[in-house]
Amino acid sequence: MRKVIVLLALILGFSAVAEESQGKLAELYADQFESQGDVVTASGHVVLTYDGTLFLGDHATYDRKAEIIVVEGNVEILSNRGNKVLADRVVFEVGKNRVTFKDFYQSDRDDIWVYADEAQKEDGNYTLRNSVLSSCSMEDPDWSVKFKEAVYDSTTKYMRLRDVKLYAKKVPVLYTPYLGFSLERQRHSGLLMPRLGYSGDEGFYYEQPYFWAISPSMDLEINPSIRTSRGYGLYGTFRFVDSPWSSGKIRLGYFKDKASYTQKHDLAYNRHYGFELLYESSNFLGSWKPEGYRDGFYANLNLFNDIDYHSLQYSPLQHLEETSRYKESRLNAFLYNDAQYFGFRTRYFIDTTSKENNETIQELPSLQYHKFSTALIDGIVDYGVDAQLYNFWREDGTRALRGVASLPLEFHTSLFGDYLSLKIREELSASDTKFFQENSLHIDQNHYAAVVLHHGIELSSDLIRGYDSGLHTMVLSALFSKSTLLAEGDLRFKDLDETLISDYNLDMVYDSKITFKMRHFWESFDDDLSLDYLAEADYYPGNDSRWNLLRQELHLRYGHYAFSSRVDYSVYHHSWAQLSNTISYSDQGFGVKLEHTRKETSQYETLDDSWNNMLDQHELTLSARYRSSESLTWYGGYTYDLKENRSKKWHAGVLIDRKCWNFKVVFEQKITPVLTNDGSSSIRNNKVYFQFNLVPFGGVGSGKKASI
Repeated sequence: MRKVIVLLALILGFSAVAEESQGKLAELYADQFESQGDVVTASGHVVLTYDGTLFLGDHATYDRKAEIIVVEGNVEILSNRGNKVLADRVVFEVGKNRVTFKDFYQSDRDDIWVYADEAQKEDGNYTLRNSVLSSCSMEDPDWSVKFKEAVYDSTTKYMRLRDVKLYAKKVPVLYTPYLGFSLERQRHSGLLMPRLGYSGDEGFYYEQPYFWAISPSMDLEINPSIRTSRGYGLYGTFRFVDSPWSSGKIRLGYFKDKASYTQKHDLAYNRHYGFELLYESSNFLGSWKPEGYRDGFYANLNLFNDIDYHSLQYSPLQHLEETSRYKESRLNAFLYNDAQYFGFRTRYFIDTTSKENNETIQELPSLQYHKFSTALIDGIVDYGVDAQLYNFWREDGTRALRGVASLPLEFHTSLFGDYLSLKIREELSASDTKFFQENSLHIDQNHYAAVVLHHGIELSSDLIRGYDSGLHTMVLSALFSKSTLLAEGDLRFKDLDETLISDYNLDMVYDSKITFKMRHFWESFDDDLSLDYLAEADYYPGNDSRWNLLRQELHLRYGHYAFSSRVDYSVYHHSWAQLSNTISYSDQGFGVKLEHTRKETSQYETLDDSWNNMLDQHELTLSARYRSSESLTWYGGYTYDLKENRSKKWHAGVLIDRKCWNFKVVFEQKITPVLTNDGSSSIRNNKVYFQFNLVPFGGVGSGKKASI
């Protein structure tokens, strides 16, 4: 589309005067006039005006009998289109509705210029002859497009070019005898730029997208591709707008591996296929909903047989935040007003590390009701209501139907002249969970019900102080929380199997806990320094006065430097729940970033001696860029897996940017997850990506991005 708009502006620019002058009175100004019969000659600072368009030249003639106006000598045309137009000679044949330019030159605001020996407009048709087009310097341009003739029909809005050549400097690199396309400011069907790459494991990669503009409200992009050492595939994406308040995308894909590639990596599947749907509506029920209510519908479906279905896509759709193991699909529908909310949700998970998905717990579906916080005693006491019903299902293993309801009541007031805030919260919660086996409605532990009262008392204070150099904000709080078990069914919580507790989140009883928080914000008026610091700690007075989770988070920026850190440490488990640190420097010429991440999978908020902490992620990443000149930038990155003691991925590339064109090439090695006959595995792969663009027309390449 960008290419279409630029060409339209360039080709039609010289027609501005003809379009704007029809039926308008011309006014001619000059230092000197001479008249011989029907010919009037003007010279010296000639200015010809036509309804907001000025023609400046050395001299002009007007033949009253032939109805011809000629402006010659360094002609400059100024119009409200904002383009710069120059010519050596402009001829207006008023009776024939024809305008002819000699030695025509035009440039637009994007520095795109076109030169033609001759340009002409007649009866809605525009013609350029012996033309050169480029966005580089006119003197020895790095690239240019030359064509013998270009004809534009304003009725059909279609452009035809003959004898088209693309030059790199003075060397022809591409030729076509004919090129035709529409210049309407609308989407049109046709081939898109191809995508190319190379992988040491998969061979050369080529994808040729085709775009089909079905209607103003829908289109289809078809993406056939081939990987010479691996196989071939086809993806298709259908995009649509079905109402002013709703739109969506549907994608289907299929890729077939060669037998040699499947055997080499012992892949579980040699065919990878899937279905994806993204859809949103902010008025799904339309007139069917009650007065005063709003509604919404959201669908995010991500269904596939193998993780390679996603890995093989050039441009994946944006799905929900997912772990490396599970991919989620979700359907949401909700109805609400200012007082209450009704919701319906379905969640479906795919375990990408397993050939079977029969043990994965699904949420099919859940229902929710929420009454927003409402004043019981105005300004002092608020209450709300929450209720959920979950249907947890899986093909093999225990299933559950779980209902949870809660009634929170909160008292809040300020003390000591608003320096201190007090909140007292009581929340009554009740739950009932029924367990089912795959082929039976009864198991030994088939029903658990409980009523719990949660207590909370919080003291907090927000303090703000201004200084000459900036503003400081401090937030302090202490929250005491405790749960009291009021009643249980025949089955006791202490007798439940630990698997049931973790699978269905049954722990509703908490020990006495005090959570201390302190947060500082600093913002300089000159924007040189900003700081955000958080410290939080959990203290359990009922467990021999033990501390457990300590959390510290810092975000600091000073000039070109930035530092961020998060530390979650379990005192009781003597283990790091999360440790991440990032330090970076960035300016126009140089940038570097060092990141360290360490995460463990554990239940850190409980004091459970039986829990075994698992190291989930431990990585170190270094990335950098360096601009060695105005047109040359180098960049790269490296990630080392400290958990596996091996290199995880790296990339290195260079960007050459000459303003009117740019070229980027990236060398990359990364580990891609795959599913084999023995389970989850990975492939280490070396790849090369490149991108070449003629600014602003676009270009060809893989389009992959790699930066710090």
